[in-house]
Amino acid sequence: MEEVAQLADVSPSTVSLYLRRPDEVSSRRAEKIQAAIDRLGYLPNTMAGGLASSRSNVIGVIVPTITNSFFSATLETLERHLRAAGYQLLIGNTEFDELREEELIRSIMSWNPAGLVLTGFQHTRKSLSLLTQSDIPVVEMWDYGKQGLDMVVGFSHQAIGRLVAEHMVHKGYRHTAFLSTNFQRDVRAADRYQGFRNVMEAAGGQVQLRELAGRSNTEETGQLLRDLMAEQPEIDAICCSNDMVALGVMFECQRQGWSIPDRIAIAGFGNQDFTASTVPPMTTVDPPREEIGRHIARLLLARLKNDLPDAEKQLDLGVRLVIRESS
Repeated sequence: MEEVAQLADVSPSTVSLYLRRPDEVSSRRAEKIQAAIDRLGYLPNTMAGGLASSRSNVIGVIVPTITNSFFSATLETLERHLRAAGYQLLIGNTEFDELREEELIRSIMSWNPAGLVLTGFQHTRKSLSLLTQSDIPVVEMWDYGKQGLDMVVGFSHQAIGRLVAEHMVHKGYRHTAFLSTNFQRDVRAADRYQGFRNVMEAAGGQVQLRELAGRSNTEETGQLLRDLMAEQPEIDAICCSNDMVALGVMFECQRQGWSIPDRIAIAGFGNQDFTASTVPPMTTVDPPREEIGRHIARLLLARLKNDLPDAEKQLDLGVRLVIRESS
């Protein structure tokens, strides 16, 4: 770092500031420092810096899956905003396993992270103990409605179920089903089901629940739908826990010759790219993917500067129902 500073004709503290928070260094000095770094091939030792300052420039982010596009959109937005402030993401994937999350929390905390971002409120006792005993800023994202550990940025999953149910009630559907990923793996899907069921039953309707045994796949979803319709042929609308489940339902309806929405109305969750291109286009719920990433970055950066009012620690960003021809 001293060699970089000498070559760039700045102080070592300015080089350190550029590496940690580049936006706080003037553009002229930043260009000179970066040119010196490139010429010398300098690679900062982030672990050594973390040990010296009790905090590294790493921010851990733990998600349940990296295959769904809505989580990747949140991660991309979060990474872009934090990178501009000199921080780097360390990403962990739990595959909806709380014990795996516990392992990842332990691993990430060994890096002396500047902050930690988790998905949802469901954590093991040991994870909760680790987090509450630490002074690391923590954000729980993609959920809302419960008391968080520290900061919360997300939306209510029960509200999603209510939105879809209110739409279906308005369209006249009463004999409905909720097809879902396994609730033990995806607790937020259970909240969506509860919101859907509450509204539908209050309107005098019925809801049949069916859960997939494992991950969403069109073959298992098709079999689940065939069994359901054989048992309950009066069903006229299906709410799915996510767009992939809804896509499997649409495929099976087309194989069976069941018209959508005349025979069965269908709605999903996630507003993934393909939903506007299915035949017919899919009704779904659009979560604020990029907004979640942007607000998490804003809250973390403010918190790291001790400049975050308590009133801003809990953010409900809401969702948007996208009504298309499938319902």
